[in-house]
Amino acid sequence: MADDIYGYLDSLPDLRGRVLLIHTDSTGEVKKSEIPELREKAKNIDSVKAKEMAIVSTMMLNEGWDVRNVNIIVGLRAFSAQRNILPEQVIGRGLRKMFPELNPNPSKCINTLEVIGNDNFLGLVDILEKEENLKLPEFDVKEPIVLPTIFVDNKKKNKDIEIPILTPRIVKREPVLDKKLIKKLPSLRLSLEKSKTEIIYEGREVIRDRKMVERKWRLPVPRNSGSVIAYYADIIRRNLKLPSAFADFYPLVKEYVRTKLFNKKVDLDNPDVLYTLSSLQVQTQLVNLFVEKFKDLTFKKQEVKRMGIKRVSDMKPFVWTKLVYPADKCILNYVPCDNNLEVDFSKWLDKLDDVDAFTKIVPRLGFYLEYKSEENLLRSYYPDFILKTKGGYYLIETKGLKGSEVDYKDKRAVQWCKDATKLSGNKWTFIRINQDQFYDLSPKTNSFREFASAIK
Repeated sequence: MADDIYGYLDSLPDLRGRVLLIHTDSTGEVKKSEIPELREKAKNIDSVKAKEMAIVSTMMLNEGWDVRNVNIIVGLRAFSAQRNILPEQVIGRGLRKMFPELNPNPSKCINTLEVIGNDNFLGLVDILEKEENLKLPEFDVKEPIVLPTIFVDNKKKNKDIEIPILTPRIVKREPVLDKKLIKKLPSLRLSLEKSKTEIIYEGREVIRDRKMVERKWRLPVPRNSGSVIAYYADIIRRNLKLPSAFADFYPLVKEYVRTKLFNKKVDLDNPDVLYTLSSLQVQTQLVNLFVEKFKDLTFKKQEVKRMGIKRVSDMKPFVWTKLVYPADKCILNYVPCDNNLEVDFSKWLDKLDDVDAFTKIVPRLGFYLEYKSEENLLRSYYPDFILKTKGGYYLIETKGLKGSEVDYKDKRAVQWCKDATKLSGNKWTFIRINQDQFYDLSPKTNSFREFASAIK
């Protein structure tokens, strides 16, 4: 079959001479003489110099093949084994971001993986949908693909929502550092270890307790303190996610090591000091102390001001590749939804008497909140929905699984609502609705206000 597929692809004008065939012989093995060249070509498929655009293989996708430029996977094997490891590995080859370092804007570009296969292969997709509570778009290859365009429905102008646009509360900044800050840092009061230049290794037979081998190992000890302190300062800078500030951190780390790291002041070039500084345990304690004490200095909180308003009706049309729901109370022709929970939530909102209008927040709307992440980075947070009710406005996050960043996002959303209430004159409230809460309480309540009171 591999030969037939290769022949077909190589006959296409756009692919002629650009198909890589990784063939197996009658025993199911690749000829050993061909393996190095084939692996090198497959490994470098991401390179702009690579001419190959397609790979036909009976074994490549279930190996450790780490490339990014995989957009279409066609699985034609039987995939009949009871364990799903093989098809899971195959699909995993296409889930790497093509340009992760560029942090692409979803409103301008999307990485799409197309998966084509037999029933056994696509059965894994069904399992993933159930486990992750999502619905992946499916297309009948016999029918033309039609993706819905989301646009403002002029017949529903009364369902428009105005969102106050506020200046950021948190901004990233380079910290102002001077030696006075060292006085505020607690001393770790570590003890100096006696310098060692070598250790003796013994290998013993356990049963008879007999020494079988003995060797001496020379220990790598820094020759001067400057290189060690520079190394520590750079680790601290990188952990704080600062683009520069190395020159400022170096004298602070140096002064701290000299005066407060140990249980006494030390000579930095003392062999015992150099030996102790080379310890991973000492490095970890020192770096963690500096990162913990300085991380808040890399951000600046500022007074929030109102910049204007953003209307949902100003949003430009866009194509949506996921789920949609035609809601009467959304000014858009369809509510663009990411998963089944959001579809069910939209259906429910559309029936509530105290909900005047609502919309799903998508990047195209241009509304997001900045927040400080767990990794000490300034990130953008897009909540899920905005509701306009008779009692005020709600910022809503629907959540299936709670991730590590949820508490940081919640805290920022609560603060934004307080600021928006103060500056806009309209009441804004943030609510995170967990999946189990929604499915348990929504059938028992007749209004969103009643539901919100029940989950608080």
